[in-house]
Amino acid sequence: MVGEGAENLRRRRSLVIMIVAALTSFGIIMIYSASSTRATRNGGLDAVYAWTQLIWLGVAVVAMIAMATIPHRCWLRLRYPIITACCVLLVLVMTPLGTRVNGANRWFRFSHFNIQASELAKIGMIVAFAGILAGIRDGRPLFFRHVLPLCAVSGLAVALIAVEPDFGTAFLLAAGLGGLLLAGGTRVWQLLLLAAPAVPVGAWYGMARYDHIIRRIEDWLSGAASHTNASKIAIGSGGLWGVGLGQGPAKLDYLPEAHTDFIFAIIGQELGLMGTLSVIALFVMLVWQGMGISARAEDRFGSLLAFGITLLIGGQAIFNIGVATGLLPPKGISLPFVSFGGSGLVVFYSMAGLLASVASGRRPRAIMAGTVDESNPIRKYRPLPAFKTTIIMNGETDA
Repeated sequence: MVGEGAENLRRRRSLVIMIVAALTSFGIIMIYSASSTRATRNGGLDAVYAWTQLIWLGVAVVAMIAMATIPHRCWLRLRYPIITACCVLLVLVMTPLGTRVNGANRWFRFSHFNIQASELAKIGMIVAFAGILAGIRDGRPLFFRHVLPLCAVSGLAVALIAVEPDFGTAFLLAAGLGGLLLAGGTRVWQLLLLAAPAVPVGAWYGMARYDHIIRRIEDWLSGAASHTNASKIAIGSGGLWGVGLGQGPAKLDYLPEAHTDFIFAIIGQELGLMGTLSVIALFVMLVWQGMGISARAEDRFGSLLAFGITLLIGGQAIFNIGVATGLLPPKGISLPFVSFGGSGLVVFYSMAGLLASVASGRRPRAIMAGTVDESNPIRKYRPLPAFKTTIIMNGETDA
C-alpha cells in the first residue's frame, strides 16, 4: 500500500481521531451541563459526573492507542476465543457475579466502576465475525458451512443480551452483525430466510415476558410517551440557537437520564438547531471516513472490520437521535462518545483505535518476515460483495 492510497488512509485516520476528540470534548461539556443539578441534589460536587467521565477518558485513550498500535491482523488468530469469551461474559453477567440494577443484569461491578458486558460483546463480535468472514477463500459464504453457524452464534449473543433485558443493544448488535454478514458476501435471501422466523419469535417472547415493552410502544404510537414528549419539548424549545449553555430547564424537572440517554435533547434545548446539526454533521463525517477506510483497506479483514465498526457506531448514533426526536420508541441507549458512561466510552475509543490500525496498514512481524502465508485470509476485494459479487484477488478479477 503506497502512494496516493496510503496518503488517503493516513488522512482519514487523522480525521477519525480529530472527530472522536471533538465529540468527546463536546460531550464532557454537555455532561457537566446536564448532570450538575442532579449531582448537587444527590449531595455531591456539581462536576462529579464530568470528572468521572474524564477519568474514564484516560482509560479510553490508553485503549485506543493500544488498539491503534497493534496490527489489526493480529486479531485474526483470536477470532474464535473472542466469540467464546463474549458468550461467557454474557452468561456470567446474569449470575451472582453480575450486578442487578433497576431489574436488569447488565453490569460487572469493580469497586466504584461498572463494566457493561454487552458493550464488550459489541466490539468482540464485530472483530470475530470480520475475521471469520475474511477467512472464506472465495469470499462467498456457503449457507450450511458459514451462514447458518454464524447466524446461530449471533442469535445466541443477541438472545443473551435481550434476556438481561436490554432490547435496544440486542437489536443494535443484530443489525450490525447482519450488515457485516451482507458485507462479507452473505446473500440477502439467506439472511432473510433465517431472520424471518427469529424476528417474530423474539418479538413474541419480549412482549409476553416484559409487558412494559407493549405499553411503551402503545404510548409512543398514541403520542402519550412521557419521556419522548419531554425530549421533543426540550429540543423544540431551543429554537435556532438555544437558550444558552447550562440554562436548559429540562434537566431540572421533567427529562430523565439527561446526561445519558437524552443528552441530545439537552443539546437541542441549550444550543438549538445549530448545536444538534453540528453533532449530526460530526457523526456523518465519522461514518464517511470509516466507510472510506473500509473501501480502501489493503486486506479483506481490515475492510470488513472497518465496515462493521463504522456501521455499529453510526447505527447507535441514529438509534439515540431517533429516540430523542420521537422517531423511534423510547429505549435507553447512549450517544457514542457524547453520553455519560465509562465502559461505553472505552469500547468506542477501542473501535476508533481499530479503525486507525486498519488505516495505518501495519503488518505483524511474522507476515513482514515472510513466515506467514498472506494469501488466506488476506486479500483485496470490493466491499459489499453481497450486492457487488466481483472479487479482486492478486490484481485479477474473478466474476
